[in-house]
Amino acid sequence: MRSGDWEFGVARGSSNVGVILVHEIFGFDNYIESVADNLAKAGFWGAAVDLYRGKLAKNLEEGFSLRSSLKEPEILDALQSGLRLLKEQMPAGTKVGSMGFCMGGGIALLGACNLDLDFCIDYYGLIEDADRVKGVKGPIQLILASEDERITPWAYQKLLPAATKYKKRVDVHLYPNVPHAFHRPNWEGHNADAAKDAWNKTVNFLSQFKTK
Repeated sequence: MRSGDWEFGVARGSSNVGVILVHEIFGFDNYIESVADNLAKAGFWGAAVDLYRGKLAKNLEEGFSLRSSLKEPEILDALQSGLRLLKEQMPAGTKVGSMGFCMGGGIALLGACNLDLDFCIDYYGLIEDADRVKGVKGPIQLILASEDERITPWAYQKLLPAATKYKKRVDVHLYPNVPHAFHRPNWEGHNADAAKDAWNKTVNFLSQFKTK
């Protein structure tokens, strides 16, 4: 489904809660589509944006190259288009937030810092300037891995102090003995138990926004 200049994979839910999904550095693949489908099964709408416009990275090097070509204004335009799409498709009383994994988690958080979003779910992603969290309007759910040597130290040393400074709510879940991107299936770092528990926590987090 198209909104503005962007293509979205939309999974229709049964509630008033919608999620703009952002893919990992490899691009819009079966993994992010499966997340949207699982959100819909749990009752939530999912609109997964294709930031790479149909391109898929074969490896991390290609992924970093594609990511570096994205500029902040177009990233925010993509998320704003997702917000508009969900508002148009969903029932009254809509609550919409952002969610992403790895690169997508950072982009989801960037969107929440700049757009009128009701929440953000960040699976092990970062933003360069943690002080931008000042612009976040709703709660953040932050999923971290203890063996993630880049994101987890950043979260505790930069993001959480900034969130404390600006009085933002952050629900932190730190999973022991798992590496970065543990939620992604068919990857050597995947941990099924941690992934299942994190997903259940995400469903519970989203459920608070449902109309009673």
